Amino acid sequence: MLAALALLSASASATAGVQAPPSPHASSSGSADLAPMPATQPIQGNPPDLTQPASVPAWQPPPPDVAAPAVPATAGPAPATMAPKPAEPKGGPKRGPLWTEGKPLIGGGSKVGAYIAPTFKLTGFGRSPGLMLGADFAVIVNERFMFGAAGTALATPLPAQRSDDRTFNMRTQYAGVTLAVALLQVRFFSLQIGALIGGGRVCLNDERLDRCVNRAAMFVAEPELGLSFALTRVLRLVLSGGYRFAVAQPWSGPSDRILSGLTGTLGLRLGKF
Repeated sequence: MLAALALLSASASATAGVQAPPSPHASSSGSADLAPMPATQPIQGNPPDLTQPASVPAWQPPPPDVAAPAVPATAGPAPATMAPKPAEPKGGPKRGPLWTEGKPLIGGGSKVGAYIAPTFKLTGFGRSPGLMLGADFAVIVNERFMFGAAGTALATPLPAQRSDDRTFNMRTQYAGVTLAVALLQVRFFSLQIGALIGGGRVCLNDERLDRCVNRAAMFVAEPELGLSFALTRVLRLVLSGGYRFAVAQPWSGPSDRILSGLTGTLGLRLGKF
């Protein structure tokens, strides 16, 4: 009986020792104190150095023998937010109004020049050849269009018969405005077409009286086709040929057929081209 009690007492003492181990520090009241908490480690203040390469990169490209995964194609209608491209209107270019204000011939960027030239004209009055001396002046626009005036006079009198078969010395002169345009321009060569439109007078002079015994006014139109050669920057040589159409008022002198005739002109143009 005593042995059983001693065994139970020893078991209870062992159980109490396992559940509450004695504290190494005891208070004055006889109760045990709690164990102190471990000290907190200080937080490292310096950030990691990202400039140094890592020993193992975060991503490495796949080896070349490994094929990349195919992306499946999406089938279906286009999103509603994508508007279709508007179709271009068919037909020719848009036409402007039928009547519009034209551009001026002499604009802000036009090149304007001028020249003056003595002229030597060989012509015929009936069967009598004659030499006429004159002058020509014109303004050149864009090196192509020429507007000016010209005049010429018979240098030496020519014999002409009146209706009563009397012979007198005929003198004539005429002048008018000139219009010309360059059809072809190749370096120093130019092909031009132009015309003189004006009027003048014709006179039958009596040498004994030294005055005109018969005179008449006449209308003159003289178209010409000419060649221009640039000799220097300020000098042009012009050779032209044409025909003079003359219509005189009724008089007793030569007819219009005799007053008209072929012309050949030599001119030396001096100016700014």
